[in-house]
Amino acid sequence: MHASDEKSFLRHSIEERLTHLSVREKDAESRSLCHQLLPHIPAGSLVCAYYPMNSEADIRPLLEELLHRRDRVYLPCFENGTLVFRKFENHEHVRKGMLGVMEPQKHAPELVEKPDIVLVPGRAFDRKGNRMGRGNGGYDRWIRKQRKEHPGIRFIGVSLECQLVDIVPMDAYDEPVDAVVTARGLVEATK
Repeated sequence: MHASDEKSFLRHSIEERLTHLSVREKDAESRSLCHQLLPHIPAGSLVCAYYPMNSEADIRPLLEELLHRRDRVYLPCFENGTLVFRKFENHEHVRKGMLGVMEPQKHAPELVEKPDIVLVPGRAFDRKGNRMGRGNGGYDRWIRKQRKEHPGIRFIGVSLECQLVDIVPMDAYDEPVDAVVTARGLVEATK
């Protein structure tokens, strides 16, 4: 089986798992995940995060806490097929973007500095830090570019328990993360 077929099968499997996860279970996992993640983000950090979709861990409480601590938070926007991060100031200033993802408004300042930490969404992760996204490669291209231009950024995958699997099939263009956080804690990637 080719990696693309394996990924397709895994995406379907994860979707099935997420369908069976109750709202109560997802909310409890999300709260715990945010609690586990916060100590790994030093106060005063510049954090690239994301606004969660319904099928993702709800990290909105974490975003609120980061803003409360006066960390600088940026969220992704897809503009002309490219991933761009714009400043997030509050939930009232986000709108539905091209891919149906909530994102900062176009007039929000664009990221120009090196982020300290990037919270990366995904469909599946494994303990080696391998990540499978939604299939368009936007995050992989952006992560590769950031690693080349700004070494030292810490990339942390954000995963519900049912999204952490034994093996994520990888292609040459796929970019791993440095760690994965779940409701049980932070898992450093084993290379």
